[in-house]
Amino acid sequence: MPLTARYSAAQQVALKAGELARDLFAKRDSLIVENKGAQNFVSRADRAIEDFIASKLAAAFPGDAFLGEESAASFRGSPEHIWVVDPIDGTHNFLRGLRYYCVSIAYAEAGKTELGVVYDPEHDEMFHARRGDGAWRRHAGEQGRIAVSECATLKEALIAIGHHDRFPEPRHLALRHALMDAGVATRNLGSGALQLAHVAAGRLDGFVELSLNAWDALAGLLLVEEAGGYVSPFPGPEHWGEPAPVLGCARGIAGALQPLVGAW
Repeated sequence: MPLTARYSAAQQVALKAGELARDLFAKRDSLIVENKGAQNFVSRADRAIEDFIASKLAAAFPGDAFLGEESAASFRGSPEHIWVVDPIDGTHNFLRGLRYYCVSIAYAEAGKTELGVVYDPEHDEMFHARRGDGAWRRHAGEQGRIAVSECATLKEALIAIGHHDRFPEPRHLALRHALMDAGVATRNLGSGALQLAHVAAGRLDGFVELSLNAWDALAGLLLVEEAGGYVSPFPGPEHWGEPAPVLGCARGIAGALQPLVGAW
């Protein structure tokens, strides 16, 4: 099946999955929530939405593999044609009633991300990209191309710093200190994929996280890249089950930012 069919399907499935997420968000007080570890939650909503996405993509593209956050432990597929999905990126926000979460869907061939869709159901914003075709935002029936900011100095930058709530990370404190010393304004909004989409749209000048999973990162990194930004290399599919560092930012601050975040 051509990429065009997958690109269209990814957007349609993300939209429907987002509608389901929004409905479950309104009923979140009745959701059964499990604790997978310290500050690591999963709800019926996460599993229901992942199952929905997986079933729709399997029906349309039966030969494709599927790697989702909630089913990653049992993944046995091939990375040649693979969907990489986070059904709710920002689960903690979702469960707490904070309207900053998204559905993230990426598609890769031979280890290279070709399609990325990040849908914010609460604001009805869909950010999407196909490699080589730019990055786009669709809202209220209107669609337009997006681009990273023109920020060229750290003293004027607004950068989101992702951080796992699940375990202490001393390097995170060192990174925050370095960015503060450089005059950077920082935020942590709790959804890596959505923050990367906001970098692509020029709302944030950069996003950094020292340990992020493929299902949180791949779609958003493609958005930043196609919006004209800089992205650091992300590990290949043989390491997609392991967290890795992520950097996506405006090109004007990439050179100054790289040494502060470890120059990977």
